Amino acid sequence: MTRLLVLAAAAAFAAGCRSDQGPVSGELSVRLTTPRATDRGILFAVVGPTSAVTAPAGSGYRVFSQAAGGDTTRVVVVAPVGAGLAAGDLAHLAVSDTRQFRSYAARVIALAAPSYALADTTGVSLSVVRP
Repeated sequence: MTRLLVLAAAAAFAAGCRSDQGPVSGELSVRLTTPRATDRGILFAVVGPTSAVTAPAGSGYRVFSQAAGGDTTRVVVVAPVGAGLAAGDLAHLAVSDTRQFRSYAARVIALAAPSYALADTTGVSLSVVRP
């Protein structure tokens, strides 16, 4: 009987070790929604703690980021020559807990047209999601 109780306690402990209570580090995606695919660059702010900002694999985007104080990071994404920013993943954020993605926010500051002049941001939005 004692052996059965010890095995039951060990099983309960092992099940508790697999719980979702601790942070899960990884990446979040900043997704772009846009009515056009000709814009060449975007400047946006991300609110939430990040350790790095990178371009999605295969996108050809150039990404530059700078801490702006507190948990805010300013990010510039530039499309490769002859291309534009496509709707979809714009940047990846390295974070300490991907389950906290709802506490992150991204907002457009400025958008560059094909000529690199300031473009209208109407209809352009960003969201932070788990990939």
